[in-house]
Amino acid sequence: MQSPAFPHSESAGEIKAPSAAHWALAVVALATIARIGLAAVLPVGVDEAYSIGIARQFSLSYFDHPPLHLWLVGGWAKLWGSEDLLLLRLPFIALGALSSWLIYALGARLFGPVAGLWSMVLFNLAPVFGLAHGALIFPDGPLIAAALATALVVAQIVLAPGEGRRLGLWALAGLLAGLALLSKYHGVLLVLGILLFLVTTREGRRWLLTPGPWLAAGIAVACFVPVLVWNGQHDWASFAFQAGRGRVGGGGDVRPFGPIESLLSQAVYLLPWIAVPLGWFLVSGLVSGPNNARRWLLVCLALLPILVFTGLTLTGRGLPHWQMPGWLFAIPLLGEALAHAGRITRRIAVAVAVITALGLAALATVVTMQARWGSFDAQTLQLFGGSDPTDALLSWEAVRPELLKRGLPADDRTFIGTFNWVRAGELNALFGKQLPVLCLCSDARHFDYLNPPEAYAGWNAILIGMPGHIDDDAALREKFAALAPQEDISLSKAGRVAVPLRMRLASGFRP
Repeated sequence: MQSPAFPHSESAGEIKAPSAAHWALAVVALATIARIGLAAVLPVGVDEAYSIGIARQFSLSYFDHPPLHLWLVGGWAKLWGSEDLLLLRLPFIALGALSSWLIYALGARLFGPVAGLWSMVLFNLAPVFGLAHGALIFPDGPLIAAALATALVVAQIVLAPGEGRRLGLWALAGLLAGLALLSKYHGVLLVLGILLFLVTTREGRRWLLTPGPWLAAGIAVACFVPVLVWNGQHDWASFAFQAGRGRVGGGGDVRPFGPIESLLSQAVYLLPWIAVPLGWFLVSGLVSGPNNARRWLLVCLALLPILVFTGLTLTGRGLPHWQMPGWLFAIPLLGEALAHAGRITRRIAVAVAVITALGLAALATVVTMQARWGSFDAQTLQLFGGSDPTDALLSWEAVRPELLKRGLPADDRTFIGTFNWVRAGELNALFGKQLPVLCLCSDARHFDYLNPPEAYAGWNAILIGMPGHIDDDAALREKFAALAPQEDISLSKAGRVAVPLRMRLASGFRP
């Protein structure tokens, strides 16, 4: 019997499986072409620059995240002998295409090919998936692909009696879950979501009495060993950092409106007209319970990331993209509803999808033009409080000729020092192959392991930083024997200073 939240009509049969698959391939191709176009013109972002720089040095794991996306960046750069930005983004664009097909396959496996097609369309229209995680150098790209592949294999096992009895499928699920764990710590919630499904369903509890799930869990843990080893060697630094992020800024006080603010931010990342129905059908699936195993599997996979990271905002902080691996699995629920909707509803949905796609293309064009050339005047920027949100994408390439013009570095025992991990990431992506870059701050992220400060005792430094960080002579004289001023090297865009930077020379570094 159909739940009222999932209306049924014969309209879902109007598109046959081969036709839906052909449309899905067309959507993948079109979305991939669009992502390549975006990746070719969009300047490097802060997180991307940081990743490119630290990925040059192989490590079992890294301070911020597990290593898979950094292994991918570093290995790909070495394979081609180049750090061209588009080239480094290509593997992540390929993962975006793979994820698009996987969410189609998952939706089709659970609810039919038309539901799969709608799931793919929704995935590509949500900006966080279609634009960011499907094209740029983020750990979320490998995570999403691995999580969807894991869910697809688990669905094949637990929802197809007699077909998934082989241990080989459980081993494959464990390997894919292990890749998710190697991508981002969210992989733990993926594994717990699968466990939640197994515990709360009758057939799932039977599976827990067989070797399959435990074999999968063992393989997943084995994949995670490099992360455990690195953390064990470095005082569990990455675990401590991530565990503390949700507490920052909360002060321990209860923030009753924190979750509401968080949900509104999540809706922006997904687009409100996608987020609201996603939430509706997710809640409907939760209320319906485990009687419908197909929907319940998605509910269990979606629930934990959304609840955990939204719940953190009651007393701390949270970034809206932390919940996205949960909303990912709500998409096929909405895909099923659209597949079985009436003719008028489907026509409205198609129109909204087309308008949304055109709007996203226009938005990406405007953002890229503003990031590169500063097309908006000061009056227009007043809408953003007088600041330009695209300044974070401004190229730092102008710093290179400034150093050359001043004859810097003057000797081989010189490093570049800065005072914020964001600036260190930009400078390291630019100069890290020629000069060590040190982050002389308390929150140095992976820079303390990439270039340990104690290894550069006695060296000279080219200090580059924002006003305020670089002007504290008392603090700098604790770190250096001598200081000297240099002319500022601020970055400009459209005739205005976009990123104010100052430079100083220092000698006799004392870590």
